Amino acid sequence: MARAHFGAFAGKSRWEMRAAVVDALVAAGAYAGKRDAEQSVVSRCSRSGDIIEPMLMPQWYLRCGEMAQRANDLVATGLIELLPAQQRASWHRWMSGIEDWCVSRQLWWGHRIPVYRVSWSAGGIRDVWVAAESSDQAKAKALARLSAAERAEIPSADEDAIGAVHQDEDVLDTWFSSALLPLTTFNYSSEHKTALAPPRHADGAGISGGGGGGGGDNSNSSSRALSSVLETGQDILFFWVARMAMLCTHFSQVPPFEKVLLHPMVRDSQGRKMSKSLGNIIDPMDVINGAGLAKLEETLTRGHLSEQELSRSVRELKRLYPQGLQRFGADALRLTLLLYTQQTQQINMSLDSVKASYHFCNKLWNTFRFVHAHAARLGIQTSNADIGTGADTEYSPVWLLGIDSAQLTVFDRALLSKLWGMLQTYHNAMDTCRIAAAAETVREFVQRELCDRYIEVSKLALFGKTNATRQDPSVAAKILLGTLDIVLRALHPFMPFLSLKQQHPACFGAGDAGDEPRISIAVSMRSQQGERDAHSCTAGVARGALEIAERHAECIRLMSREAAIRICTVDDRSSGVGAGEGVGVVVVTADVRVIGQLRASQAAGAAGRTAGAVARLEAELDKARRTAASEGYRQRAPAAVKEADRRRMAMLEAKIAASRR
Repeated sequence: MARAHFGAFAGKSRWEMRAAVVDALVAAGAYAGKRDAEQSVVSRCSRSGDIIEPMLMPQWYLRCGEMAQRANDLVATGLIELLPAQQRASWHRWMSGIEDWCVSRQLWWGHRIPVYRVSWSAGGIRDVWVAAESSDQAKAKALARLSAAERAEIPSADEDAIGAVHQDEDVLDTWFSSALLPLTTFNYSSEHKTALAPPRHADGAGISGGGGGGGGDNSNSSSRALSSVLETGQDILFFWVARMAMLCTHFSQVPPFEKVLLHPMVRDSQGRKMSKSLGNIIDPMDVINGAGLAKLEETLTRGHLSEQELSRSVRELKRLYPQGLQRFGADALRLTLLLYTQQTQQINMSLDSVKASYHFCNKLWNTFRFVHAHAARLGIQTSNADIGTGADTEYSPVWLLGIDSAQLTVFDRALLSKLWGMLQTYHNAMDTCRIAAAAETVREFVQRELCDRYIEVSKLALFGKTNATRQDPSVAAKILLGTLDIVLRALHPFMPFLSLKQQHPACFGAGDAGDEPRISIAVSMRSQQGERDAHSCTAGVARGALEIAERHAECIRLMSREAAIRICTVDDRSSGVGAGEGVGVVVVTADVRVIGQLRASQAAGAAGRTAGAVARLEAELDKARRTAASEGYRQRAPAAVKEADRRRMAMLEAKIAASRR
């Protein structure tokens, strides 16, 4: 609109205009007064406080209907797999209701939009907008788009016909530039100097017939996609992942990736989004290296918070981290975040979880020192450097291969059986991109099987008490070395700084899976010390429980650190260790008990905890009985569930009876 139409108001700012308009209305006798607007909300910038007033401007849009349909079909047909699968619904919802994409941004940084406005020297000819790689190409395209009548009005020389060529000053949306990543990284052709041509595929794969040309440098040319796995946050599933799928399938005719692994949003321990104004942001480097409260406050002051927001943030910071942040290390933080990804919606980040992972790292480090110290004392080589390092060399647990199976005790076989099971679960989880499950599997094995069970058993042999476990100290040390080496290799993707080296472990033969229950009784005695109460051990001990317990009675006593033990049935508890202060019972089955007598130094204060433990057992039994007596349970619960609950209630009754004797 011409400025002349505004008369005396032309060129004035909006603030001057408001007063000038009122004056003009008063002078014309048209001013009727003013009144305050009710429930008016004026948008203001959170940083500067300025009023935000929208301004209409011409924008560039991308037509997305056809591209979105193709991207939607990729997920529907399985050419792109979304993990977790629940995100498929979000994908289809976004793709089905998509609108044209505004790619214009009025910023000083970014990829400048490659569109040119071409004006002509001859009057009366409309300006032409064209998309081109350069101004020269824009001139040629603009001339080609002129009609015959328009072309008759310009001089014969094309150069003289063009008055000016101006590139639009807007830049591309950041997500548009980001969506080009698979093309520029995996599909660039040095031969054709472009990333937009369809790649050559060895198998001719493609979502619309393949097509030749381009892609000479595509390192993944034999695949059905430009890359294999994309890992990103679920909050940008549409903003980035969908845009990559649309642009890549449009230009290269193949999907940008085969799988998309989505992790949840990281929030604070209360589920709130991390924000400087809330003072709940956790800097990963502060968790890794540690930071005092003063440093955390200094980080807040470097932001753009108002005085009121800064004061509130500092108060919240002092409440959450009064002593600052402990130094946990990168491996502990990485493992914590990996384990958190089992939460499919959001990660409620708590430093208590990081501390638990830090303690696990410390346990692993102490285990490594313990095992290598005893191996060195026994003259066993602790380095695995003699194993071939060629690319085709398969990893072999060198310490385990030299052990005669006749030397293995039930404890050794039980550990190897559990190790084999752990590796199977680990590989299955990694192959299906369930990283958290793989990490949890290894951690559970290290804590429960390696440290809490086998190392405790092996201490007897390593310290010279071989009569109880009948273990060969050298065999135990070799098994520990081999198992620890495999564990460290399995943990390397999650804890690279703590692991020894990066190689993929190979699975080896399993031991007898039935050996594991032979250790459960002793482990239960040891793990339940401090509460002189009735406790049940692993269900796998049910078969031959009395014979197993009697055969390993001395080993159970040494492992559980009891002053004395006695194995008996429910009807035979009249001799040996009896009921009283410092006496505990492990319920092996409904009929078999292991009774342990604590040493005097351990027994002090233990009796007072029994009454509370019995009360908890009675409450649990009462709850189970109420559930079993409900009408819905009787009508709808499967028979297998009813049988399992019946056995559980029988075990609870046995534990309560054992505690009261």
